[in-house]
Amino acid sequence: MPPGLAIEAHLGLADRGRGAGAWTFLTSSEGGDGERGHASLYTGQVPGSTLVAEMKMNLDKTQVARRHLGIALALFLNDLDPVSVHTLACAGCEVAEHLTRKAGAEPFSTHVLATFPSLDIQKIRRLQNQYWNAFKHATTQDGVERDDQELLDRFDDDTNNHTLFIGWHDYMLATGTLPPEAQAFQMWYFALYPDKLNPDVDSTPYERVFPNLKEKSAPERKKMLRDWIASARNDLNLMADPRTDARPLILPAE
Repeated sequence: MPPGLAIEAHLGLADRGRGAGAWTFLTSSEGGDGERGHASLYTGQVPGSTLVAEMKMNLDKTQVARRHLGIALALFLNDLDPVSVHTLACAGCEVAEHLTRKAGAEPFSTHVLATFPSLDIQKIRRLQNQYWNAFKHATTQDGVERDDQELLDRFDDDTNNHTLFIGWHDYMLATGTLPPEAQAFQMWYFALYPDKLNPDVDSTPYERVFPNLKEKSAPERKKMLRDWIASARNDLNLMADPRTDARPLILPAE
């Protein structure tokens, strides 16, 4: 597990039970206006100059990765479109990996190479991005229609468990912060896949937080995660920790 998650220090993982409540897209308690998550789509006509002025954003690559990964995790938590989750998460992964290297840290792909020396970075990229490429490309570089049906038939929402984990893992190494939703997701991931932990790391604390997770259905697993997120959002010490990105998971346009 990435070291130093604020949630470990502030949620009392060994003894605390799951919190109650449900996670929502953006509520007033999470720093929003309480309506943004349910607003209808805008279809009116806006003069071009006004639209440009209203939509101008001061972005950098860190913000881009945060936005990709944030909305991907939000969709995932609410059991919405797995294809969009994967597409956004892969885009965030690519940027987050670059930011991790730029920060002088080792991204997740480095650990994969060390664990599986028979692989090379090109093969890792092909494996990691195989579904993403199928989703975003209709043709090959030569203009021939891609035959991706076998890949599309294999894809399911569980694939996003791993993609989201990798993206947030690298983002944390690059920035030193994670939203509480992502911190809880990292713990949930290790409770679901204890074999992914270093053999020297005890998985018991994670399995205690999310007991019998592997025996639950996918909707039940996500509900357990949403309940913990609701608890985390109400933990004032956790939210004030400098390692916690307390902003809403889905960031506004400003």
